Amino acid sequence: MKQSQELIRSCCEDGSYISDIEKILPNEEELVDITSVYKALSDPIRVKILFALLEYEICVGEMVDLLQLSQSHVSHQLKILRKYGIVTFTKDKKMSFYQIKNDYVKELLEITLKNIKQTKK
Repeated sequence: MKQSQELIRSCCEDGSYISDIEKILPNEEELVDITSVYKALSDPIRVKILFALLEYEICVGEMVDLLQLSQSHVSHQLKILRKYGIVTFTKDKKMSFYQIKNDYVKELLEITLKNIKQTKK
């Protein structure tokens, strides 16, 4: 695993880098967007749904079969993922097909799983 870079020590008594730190902090809107992603990822079923959607556009019925959960439970989890802006859907006749909205979410999931697998070795 890659070695972390040495951190810069900031202290109110010694040498403060607070002005530099403030420059890299996300603004309020960005903080809301960032925390929304993590709120969406805070449930194992939602994460499982997202992994299923990494390379597929899946209808609700297929997701129900895949997860072996009730249709209402799957729909509720998809609603939460939509609320946080993580997934979107397209209608085709009576079916709703879900997909992940942003590539960065896909990358986050893939990187997280890869790193978890590496640390378990």
